[in-house]
Amino acid sequence: MKPKPKFFSRPSPLKRGLFHIFAGLSIPIAALFLPQMVMVISVGVVTLIFLLIEVLRWKNPAVNRLFLLVFKAVLREEETSRLTGASYMLIASLIAVSVFQRDIAVLALSFLAIGDPLATIIGRHWGRKRLWGKTLEGDLMCLVSCIAVGFVFQQVGLDVPWPAILLGALSATVAQAVSLPINDNLTIPLLAGLIMWIAEIVM
Repeated sequence: MKPKPKFFSRPSPLKRGLFHIFAGLSIPIAALFLPQMVMVISVGVVTLIFLLIEVLRWKNPAVNRLFLLVFKAVLREEETSRLTGASYMLIASLIAVSVFQRDIAVLALSFLAIGDPLATIIGRHWGRKRLWGKTLEGDLMCLVSCIAVGFVFQQVGLDVPWPAILLGALSATVAQAVSLPINDNLTIPLLAGLIMWIAEIVM
């Protein structure tokens, strides 16, 4: 793939964060109303289409330039030549709705949709203390927002015990805070979902 186009610029954390929140919440909200098999098929089709677009833009510079022109406001520089965060989010969503029971999948994907971007926004603008490569302020925002998400969803009828929600929120925060070779759009919901699933079994 050719070097990034000259028009590419660093995305605004706020714009990227808002896109992350609204796009990320679309899948867990849909999962509240649609049968699991419908969700698996729908998310699977969308994921396949998006991955095909990714491959096409890697092979065709003209397609890549068009892709970057459309999404440049929310793309990071490294995403010009590798899988975008959206692709990892879709892959994680497909795994989550396929493997976890509905309520756990909804919570895990919502932790990603809200906790991760809020951590980035707070960390970039007000973060001072560094921890594991991220900021402590951002990590705390991730934890608090994930707990708040769990509280809201529990009020509307999700059947996940509070201890499991708290462990899931903590797991999502750790996955967000620790810098790993694997994209955190994949690790946050899958680790949080796995921990909540185990917590439900042992409780």
